[in-house]
Amino acid sequence: MARTGGSGIVLLLAQLSLAGLSLGSLESCAEAMAVSVNASRLDQVRLGFGLDAEGRVSSGCAASTFALRDPIHLSMQVTDATAGSVVSVSIREVNTNRVAWSEERPVPLGDSYQTFAIGRGIAKGRYRAVSSLGGEATKPWPFVVHDKRNGVR
Repeated sequence: MARTGGSGIVLLLAQLSLAGLSLGSLESCAEAMAVSVNASRLDQVRLGFGLDAEGRVSSGCAASTFALRDPIHLSMQVTDATAGSVVSVSIREVNTNRVAWSEERPVPLGDSYQTFAIGRGIAKGRYRAVSSLGGEATKPWPFVVHDKRNGVR
């Protein structure tokens, strides 16, 4: 027995009626969900001591230990940023939670790559880098700054 194109729609409408939904309520649910979903996110977050030709921390320069006076950078890809989005990065001491360094900046709409130059002035100790986009933080990135003379590297 051949099916007609209209029977699929009739079946869908019957299933929706049994579930207590109408096509009008499906449309309004979809609109509400589309408005409330924030797809902005941070990806490819890397902490490291060197940058590639594009100004990003490459996987070969990623690190979690730094000697005193080593340059420290944190880079990330911002995806689907909305108007007014702000990216922030803070470096906190693990034991005291004291902020050792921080910066925030507005990001352009859509996709971009952001690199933060944390610098060479972070004192010896244990830290965590926390980045956020619009208040939603990524996982913390722990790292250590040590005294190169102790032979640790």
